[in-house]
Amino acid sequence: MPLAELSPASSLRPFDEADDTITYPVDVVLSLHRERTAALLRTLRSQHVFPTLIHGWGAERAYSTLLHARQGSLTVLDVPDGRWDETLAQRVRALSNLSAVVVLTPEGSDPAPLLLAGAANVMSRTAPSRELAGRIAAERRWLDSRRPGRGAPVYAPGGHPLRPRQSSQALLLDMLCLAARPWCCHELRLLLGPVDRPMSRRALQARIARLDERLSRAGLYVNCSTQRGRTLLLGLSDGHDGA
Repeated sequence: MPLAELSPASSLRPFDEADDTITYPVDVVLSLHRERTAALLRTLRSQHVFPTLIHGWGAERAYSTLLHARQGSLTVLDVPDGRWDETLAQRVRALSNLSAVVVLTPEGSDPAPLLLAGAANVMSRTAPSRELAGRIAAERRWLDSRRPGRGAPVYAPGGHPLRPRQSSQALLLDMLCLAARPWCCHELRLLLGPVDRPMSRRALQARIARLDERLSRAGLYVNCSTQRGRTLLLGLSDGHDGA
């Protein structure tokens, strides 16, 4: 059976129709080098596992998509070469707070550190396209069968009148409310910064302070805990919880 038939929507419509008629196994493709990922996507296009839009690391739109997925989301993180090896496990751990992550790595890479960091799977990006697509589709099936959808959050940011209009502030609110676990400040700095450097500590503190100021009108605040030089962001709290 052609791999494309694994996609429910694709079995009902011709593949040459608009891209939004196809349900892809992968929700988001994140790349550490978009030009080289584009070449891989062209190779895999006939397999219909990747959406056509590639997001660079740090893309707010990609993170928002993952946070608001109706069920457990699946992200492919493409790593074209070894220049990011030093921070790759940290990136995977941070990203796995938003989504299940399949990492595509150069041939010969050691998958163990990435699996320990939380990757759902690690695959060679040089594998034959049919094999790679089949493994990704299998990961989607496994995720659908084993991972329940995210329950309703205690605080639903989408319907709150104090939800910020500015996209960066709205994303921070969503990340605090909808992520799978509390955030370490270093993880947020890594996720929100460009591919070549984390967001500065000062910039993240300023963003949290602006969100705090807005939430205070409803008696809420960002619950932070500092230990050994690391700040943990525990979500939102009201004035009765204690700092």
